[in-house]
Amino acid sequence: HETAAAPLLSPQEQRVLELLATGQSYQEIARQLIVSVNTIKTQLRHIYRKLGATSRQEAIDLAQRLDLLP
Repeated sequence: HETAAAPLLSPQEQRVLELLATGQSYQEIARQLIVSVNTIKTQLRHIYRKLGATSRQEAIDLAQRLDLLP
């Protein structure tokens, strides 16, 4: 079972999170990863759930605290 202390992000979710942290829009992330904006939204919902976050900034802050971002 996943916990906020040890979230299990897929490699794709990790890439999306890293791009999100650079301030890119959903459209920019989708274009870079060659997927639809809806795919990015779905992946971000999963990331937020796994991290226990409710916003972009909260997800980034939590990811930094958990050393998930370079």
